[in-house]
Amino acid sequence: MRSPRRLRLPVLLLLAAACLVLTFTARAQIGVSNLVDKSSSYDDRVTFYITNSPGFTYLALLNGQPVSIGSAVLVDKPDYYELAMWRTNTTTSAVATQLVRFIVKASERVNTELGLPPHTPFPVIQSSPAEFTNARVRVIVPKFFPAGYEIPVVAWVVDEEGHAIRANGLLAAASHPTIQVKRGVGSGFLSSNNAAGPLNYAPQIAGLATNKTIDIEASTSWTPITGTLSGSTVWPANSRIHVMSGAIIPAGSSLTVGAGTIVRVDTGVSITNNGTITIDGTIDEPVVFMPTVKSQPWGGFVQHANNTTFTATGAIFTGSGLDACWYNGHGCSSGSSGLGSHRGEEALLALNGGNCNVSLTDSAAIHLAGQLGHSVGGAGKSYDIRFTRFLMQGATTGGEYSSVNFTVNDSAIIDCPEDSAEFEDGDNDSLYIVSGSGYFTNMLIGWTKDDGIDSGGGGSAPLIYQSCWFEATFHEGNSLSGSKDVFSRDTVYIDCGQGIEDGYDAPVARLDRCFFTACKSGIRFGDNYTSGYSYNGQLTATNCISIYNHRDVFGFNWAANGWTNSTRLAASNNWITTAHPYYPNNAIWNAPTDSWRLGVYGAPGRVGAGFATRGSSIVQAGTGIPIGLSRFCSNEVTVGYEIDGTDGTHLTGTLVFPEGQTRQSIPAPTNVNGVLRIGLVNVVNADVTGASSLLFQNLPPETNGTPTVLSPLGAQWKYLDDATEQGTAWRAPGFDDNTWSNGVARLGFGGDASPLATTIRRFVPGSGTVQGTNYYFRRAVVVTNATNFAGIQFRYQRDDGCVVYLNGNEVFRNNMNPGLVTANTFASNTVSGSTATLMFWTNTVSPTNFVAGTNVIAAEVHQIGNTSSDIAWEMELLGIPAPSLPRINVTQLGGGTMVFWVNGTLRLEEADFVIGPWTTVSNAPSPVTIPPGTTQKFYRLGQ
Repeated sequence: MRSPRRLRLPVLLLLAAACLVLTFTARAQIGVSNLVDKSSSYDDRVTFYITNSPGFTYLALLNGQPVSIGSAVLVDKPDYYELAMWRTNTTTSAVATQLVRFIVKASERVNTELGLPPHTPFPVIQSSPAEFTNARVRVIVPKFFPAGYEIPVVAWVVDEEGHAIRANGLLAAASHPTIQVKRGVGSGFLSSNNAAGPLNYAPQIAGLATNKTIDIEASTSWTPITGTLSGSTVWPANSRIHVMSGAIIPAGSSLTVGAGTIVRVDTGVSITNNGTITIDGTIDEPVVFMPTVKSQPWGGFVQHANNTTFTATGAIFTGSGLDACWYNGHGCSSGSSGLGSHRGEEALLALNGGNCNVSLTDSAAIHLAGQLGHSVGGAGKSYDIRFTRFLMQGATTGGEYSSVNFTVNDSAIIDCPEDSAEFEDGDNDSLYIVSGSGYFTNMLIGWTKDDGIDSGGGGSAPLIYQSCWFEATFHEGNSLSGSKDVFSRDTVYIDCGQGIEDGYDAPVARLDRCFFTACKSGIRFGDNYTSGYSYNGQLTATNCISIYNHRDVFGFNWAANGWTNSTRLAASNNWITTAHPYYPNNAIWNAPTDSWRLGVYGAPGRVGAGFATRGSSIVQAGTGIPIGLSRFCSNEVTVGYEIDGTDGTHLTGTLVFPEGQTRQSIPAPTNVNGVLRIGLVNVVNADVTGASSLLFQNLPPETNGTPTVLSPLGAQWKYLDDATEQGTAWRAPGFDDNTWSNGVARLGFGGDASPLATTIRRFVPGSGTVQGTNYYFRRAVVVTNATNFAGIQFRYQRDDGCVVYLNGNEVFRNNMNPGLVTANTFASNTVSGSTATLMFWTNTVSPTNFVAGTNVIAAEVHQIGNTSSDIAWEMELLGIPAPSLPRINVTQLGGGTMVFWVNGTLRLEEADFVIGPWTTVSNAPSPVTIPPGTTQKFYRLGQ
């Protein structure tokens, strides 16, 4: 059989696919195996064959690309595919056509990206200093703070109008932790180990600076709070409050908190508001709510009453959400509150009532153990929630909201739950809006494991987005369902699984002047569900730019009567990367002449560029070495690269980023044996803002040499198959086994045991009906040099379970319960199927178990029960050589000295003299670069 041809195919519908729309009005059965039109999806890969019958000529296109006829075609890239086939009769010239539509899905993602490649957002690429032009830094930190606690910091980088600029950078200050700013916002903590007295905090980012002085208190006197706070309670400015066992503000009562107040709350403790809470902090003297012990979160604010108000200005909330199952939600079959939610964790703001309102201004909620908020829907429920210059960063989700009226300006909800490459499918949305309304202006949503804003469920909501920014969501930037009515204008969707998705039921979405790039789907009608859903909504996109996405426009769904492009997606007068047969009334993006159109989204003329790698591997499967821009640029960006290797590899090239594109990859070098240095050089219209070079090591493992075969597979064994009880004497080296049968392994009987070299008996002689449940095997092996090996390995196949003895002593058992073993003892678990019975198991024992000369291996193999239909035994004995000494490699690379090794548990040490003293150079993995000009050194590897 020929090896399958591996395809790495683009999925954008090509012009050649336009004929599919016109030609495939009739169907004929062209022979194609392993594929069913509009079938369920195939996990990870599928191999198909198109029959090449005599007397015909063929043409077959898979998503517009030719594929072979008469040989295996392997498709192993998750996506939606259309296989179009034409067969022409060479005698009559009659043409038959056939179209097969199918999906390959990534099995580890279940059905979350059915019909799409999985999406993992790029890591943050730091911005060029040019992106910070005319900006200023606004930092919120406490003016006075108790000793022994980490100090919260909230940072905004804003333009002259006070809007966050969409730039990335590191806010750094000497002797303090660095804070990552994402699209103009970020947060973090200063150390808790600060001496009493003034603490100077003077952070800078891209040449912008600010200065704050924090007075660390030598000692702090805390006012204990517990129980009911009736009437008008005031915690004056700069109070130090310790909430010990809960506080309750009754209906008609109020709590006012003055600027600079620090509130610490004990583990799991919540504050119940049935009246009014007013927090009067300022940017210069914020109020802080925090856990008494950082590792032990407090609860949150429980506002489960009608006509309640929570208003905070200049407040920082951190460390709430102890109860992981406060709601009946994801992973929680029941919740302690008795309420349901998509997530189970306790919320900072738990809302349940009518006229139950929240307002947060110049405030932040950071490093939460649970959710930001939740509002319960139903008759009589209503919530007015206002965020103004508010940051939420680091929570399981921003929360689920019903019957809500959102008004959000210049705010951000990011990191749900964190910025990483690990995939989750647990409703970690920035916001989940079921019903109500929402008005969002200059809002940042991003770095979420699920959706940015999921306008989900069956509820209705008019939602308006003006000048917002969605980035780095594993699934949708904005997902719609139910009867939502959404209008989005001047909004950016970048690096999302899908920019906007108009999903099930009948949501209506209108997009005008929006920008989509680096998404798997930019503008999408339909979603992943395969049955049980209707798609009666409408998505209209005009004056949008959707470019350099995997699919700029996509109108397919997989529900009943689906698998066809929907007429409910109206996309016209937009700019897309390539012509689309279903959406002809759009312009093709011409980067040099159209780049001015990016101005409305703030595209700068110079951006940052860098490696977009996560973890230890620099190569992403199938794509090469990822390079990213900090954002889209109004000019073409070019990035040159040089690759040099210790094995002599030398490659150069240039990546070209047309205006609007942000993602490219350096082709991955092949057959590398050593260390590669990949450097970025000759960059135009961008600044390399991260490392200018990366090292990549690909070395074969240091093996222990080839094992020595002490007893081979297919060896002669003595065996006993009469189902008698042999006690223990048969295990001893001196036992007389001359009356036993001889046979070559593999030994056994039954279909699943095949292939067999020796078939043993299944029934007790003379009975014909009584089946044996165990079988005995013995073999003598000569081992003269056992102590030369690091270990002796038994490598064996067994069906169902076995106990193995060496020179009369048990050395291991497999699939057998502990305790006494007799002829009537069954294996602990069944073994079925050829894959399981042919699997090799290994056990390695110390060479000291062997004697010099003849050793006897005895094995008893047991069935799972009296009616088991098969049994098998095969074994080889291997001497594992002692490990070789680790080798250190030293060579010149990139103007410096490269030191590299294989064993990742070793560290590099150096000394001026061979006798020492030795100091550690690096605890990090290999390789290590020794810079030019280093004086003479000695190096060694140590544990």
